[in-house]
Amino acid sequence: MSILKIKCISQLHAILGIYLIHVIIRYSGNLNELFIPLSMMIIWPIPWLFSTKQARVGMGFKSPMNKNWYFWGPLSALCALAICTVIVWIIFGNDINNWMVQHALYLNKSLSQAPSDASILTLFILATIPALIFSPFAEEFLYRGYMITGFSRVWDVKTAVFIQATAFSLVHLAHYGLNPFQPLLIAIWFPSMFFVSVVLGWIVLKSGSIWVAVLSHGFFNLGMNGLVFLLLPEVIGV
Repeated sequence: MSILKIKCISQLHAILGIYLIHVIIRYSGNLNELFIPLSMMIIWPIPWLFSTKQARVGMGFKSPMNKNWYFWGPLSALCALAICTVIVWIIFGNDINNWMVQHALYLNKSLSQAPSDASILTLFILATIPALIFSPFAEEFLYRGYMITGFSRVWDVKTAVFIQATAFSLVHLAHYGLNPFQPLLIAIWFPSMFFVSVVLGWIVLKSGSIWVAVLSHGFFNLGMNGLVFLLLPEVIGV
């Protein structure tokens, strides 16, 4: 076995180790919601603590090849959100198996401690700021950075994108579908997250920049919260 092959396998073991830690802490969010941001925070410093500058550049920690991707990336993410929203609404409407309804219920719980006289805009900001700080950076670093780069060195890029999208979808079951077990919700939630992850992977591969994917992920979360506040205000309780 060549030295390069050994290094690639060793890197895969490291990536899988990071992912496993991320999954364990993320799923612990069912016991305490503070574990969810914690699962993100452990990812933030890893590219700088355990990767060389050259490796970070290879993962996309650089400016995009074309500045237009700062527009096309977020637009693509919002289009993915629109497709997912239309499909889930056609299938489930306002039913509990609609993951947008589940997200509205989550926001209702999260905002329960907010001042009773807070405006809708204030509540939206309170709900959205964490979604712009935690997951866009950590998840893009891990899935579209480490995973796509690492797996594509052993397999082809398409396989790498498939694996990271599957891993991304599995970790998001920590939020909805398993507790309580809702097979119909899983049947739409898992492929929705898979599709979004593939789009984000495509964005980083085409733009050459992880920062475009971070921005695009942020716009997806912003748009998702915006749609939930617009379509399901009574579920959120605003």
